[in-house]
Amino acid sequence: MNNYLLSSIKPFYVMEILEKAQEYEKKGRKITHLEIGEPTQKVSSIIKKTAKNSIEKGYDRYSNSLGVLELRQMVAKKYKENLDVKISPDQVIVTTGSSAALILALISLIKRGDQVVIVEPYYPCYPQLIKIFGGKVRVFKTHERDGYQIDTIKLKKFLSKKDKVLILNSPSNPTGVSQNKEVLSFLSFLGINIISDEIYQGLNYDLDAETILQHDDKAIVVNGFSKFYSMTGWRLGYLVVPKGMIRGIQKLQQNMYICAPTISQHAAIGALQIDNNEIRNMLKSYKKRRDLTIKSLSNMGIDIGYSPDSSFYVFANMSKYTDNSLDLSLDILNKVSLGVAPGLDFGPSFKRYIRFSYSSSYRNIQIGLDKMREYIKGYTE
Repeated sequence: MNNYLLSSIKPFYVMEILEKAQEYEKKGRKITHLEIGEPTQKVSSIIKKTAKNSIEKGYDRYSNSLGVLELRQMVAKKYKENLDVKISPDQVIVTTGSSAALILALISLIKRGDQVVIVEPYYPCYPQLIKIFGGKVRVFKTHERDGYQIDTIKLKKFLSKKDKVLILNSPSNPTGVSQNKEVLSFLSFLGINIISDEIYQGLNYDLDAETILQHDDKAIVVNGFSKFYSMTGWRLGYLVVPKGMIRGIQKLQQNMYICAPTISQHAAIGALQIDNNEIRNMLKSYKKRRDLTIKSLSNMGIDIGYSPDSSFYVFANMSKYTDNSLDLSLDILNKVSLGVAPGLDFGPSFKRYIRFSYSSSYRNIQIGLDKMREYIKGYTE
């Protein structure tokens, strides 16, 4: 057993909050969940219909290891029509969730001892996966006062020749911030391999959706269907890779996963046919929920010092209430039956923050924020 590796891997703290919440629910307590970034809206009927049709037609065997061709063609078409980026369907590699896409990208780019830069606050799995594959983690911090935009001057000074990969998450989990065009353009001139995790792409409320590929055609993009299309349980993601990397990643896919779930791939073909009016209504609903969350937190004295423009998260500074967001999150759960995500998950610099997810229904968010108000008034004053 690899005790050294296993002992170095940190828990996913939000999952521990969820698991404690589930213990309470088994005992009859009504828990309001604002901790998990999982859309609660129903999967579109066209997705379910396409999946059923694929089963009836017998499309339930292994697909090509790169993925179902029709799906890859539709993804390439989406990039051209929505983002004005021309890619070949061959550059699209369909994966078992975006996590598998990230794993394949990391294995392809780093070898033992290579340094990988991640931008704090970061998705909790990034440093753990880098360690698993033998890389060394370097953390570049962004700040609330800068709207969590990357300070390009500081980043240029921070980077060294030993840094082989930069992982970007835009739109961001946990901040809900998209890096602006100037930052994306700057990154393309750094001469470093970029993995851009764009799983929340399209969930943009104030600005047009962006991709690193508009600035750097050598970057690797991680994307998928879990967040935008509410297909978390379907486990389907994809990579967009430079042409010179296709064959190598295909061989990794063949040996590690064989192929992505075939029925889910056909369901995703349906997802890419969803009517634009349905998408506009979804985005309008998310924006309404975001505005509710920010206004309600502000009214209870929790000021959000930046503007979340995308995804479905608000990252709140709770330093006047705690030095340890995990303890605070557990206490909130225990006292008022509300689940929130501890900022400790997203980097040590943010151990006094908590993340609120507004991926739930408007009514559920209202209930959760009322519980948060109850906690602030009843247990912090």
